Amino acid sequence: MTKRTTKSNVFLLRREPAGAHKIPDELKLAQKKVSEARAEEGKKRVALAKEALEIFADCAEAHTLIAEETNDRPARIKIYRKAVAAAEKVLGADWERRYKGSFWLASETRPLMHAMAMLAIDLQWEDEILEALSIYRKLMEWNPTDHQGIRYSLATCLYEAKCNEELDKLLAKHEDEVSAVLSYTKALHLFRKYGASDRTNQQLVKAFNTNIHVPIYLAEVLPLPEETPSTVGFGDEREAVAYVMDSGYLWADTEGAEKWMASTLSAELEKNYPDEELAAKAIKNLKKGTR
Repeated sequence: MTKRTTKSNVFLLRREPAGAHKIPDELKLAQKKVSEARAEEGKKRVALAKEALEIFADCAEAHTLIAEETNDRPARIKIYRKAVAAAEKVLGADWERRYKGSFWLASETRPLMHAMAMLAIDLQWEDEILEALSIYRKLMEWNPTDHQGIRYSLATCLYEAKCNEELDKLLAKHEDEVSAVLSYTKALHLFRKYGASDRTNQQLVKAFNTNIHVPIYLAEVLPLPEETPSTVGFGDEREAVAYVMDSGYLWADTEGAEKWMASTLSAELEKNYPDEELAAKAIKNLKKGTR
């Protein structure tokens, strides 16, 4: 399994702003045009976003929308950088100090934070790991409550960068969270550190109980869609698909990890997965390796 060209999700939570910031009237008009664009698809969506930029050239949301509709990742990265620069310009001088403690709560900072998150995701896919990490860390510093769900991408990025101590701390902080990303990333992290120990095996079984569909999609028994699901639920197939599309390559890149999963979860899959034939195929594929 290799990295896939997907548009990853960043979980956004709509909230009322904590305080007001003077927004230019032209930007308000441009943002309204972006809202119209999001109701459209394809070329019409991009055309409206470009109209928004004609109204206000530093409309970060318009740049971001155009980036989202751009399939070429290097080109998309350039557009996300434009979105970040535009958002910083709108926020004005000394914006980081002025918004300290209220990032995300102030709605005018959200275009910047969203563009930065999407930029970091694409940078991670292009193996620009250090820059991606820098952005994830900054977003977590600004918004410790993590309304955007940055911790999920940060966890996999820390794994790639082999920042083991930082990853240990992040996983410990969210020990009680039930999510496929954190549970399976922790299992893989422990396997790379300690091999197939009792502790490692127990964590993989715990991850499996969090989402039983991950091994099926990781083994490429069922086809993955072209794009990451727009919404996911804890423990459902959409969560498994999103995890495998975004992070499945880490298992193939970690020597022996897929075979370890097959041997550790074979009994669990045969016992708990509803389709015995798919479970058997998954075990077989994982034993061979997907790459």
